[in-house]
Amino acid sequence: MTLFFHTQRLLIRNFTASDLEAFLAYRNDPAAAKYQGWSLPYSRELGEAFIAEMEDVHAPKQGKWLQLALESKETGALIGDVAFCIKDDDVRQAVIGFTIAHEYWQKGFATEALTALLDYLFEDIDLHRVVADCDTENIGSWKTLEKLGFRREAHFVESLLTVEGYTSEYHYGLLQREWRAKAAFRNC
Repeated sequence: MTLFFHTQRLLIRNFTASDLEAFLAYRNDPAAAKYQGWSLPYSRELGEAFIAEMEDVHAPKQGKWLQLALESKETGALIGDVAFCIKDDDVRQAVIGFTIAHEYWQKGFATEALTALLDYLFEDIDLHRVVADCDTENIGSWKTLEKLGFRREAHFVESLLTVEGYTSEYHYGLLQREWRAKAAFRNC
């Protein structure tokens, strides 16, 4: 059984070997990689190993990241991914992340994909709380999180060491009851 759901414009699914070239393209794009945790260049070997690992994960496992491919229904193109990790110390909390290929920015794909992911996390697996963090300079990401109803809970100044030096982060949180209230309002 594979993990699969869809939105109006996206299929959200396990990665497959056929995703490799598109995956490497956005992983090696400096704009897409700027606020992410991987180094450039991102090698073919790393991409192959990543996809092999992710295509065989079909259910969340506590303490392990699960990344899902975002495929455009219109074109069949891989446009990015969403990810989550159920926390080691609390099975009802998770951390999320996302990456969208640069050419698909500012088209609402991150919001659309994360809405589906949050519905899955809060409704299908009954999480209590979901958190996310991002670089304070990553305006698109923190605006997306706030649009989804996440609350900025912390601002850590020069807290994360990257290859370019220390950077500052925002930390966000969203509760199941907050998501459900927002969903009820959306459905009115």
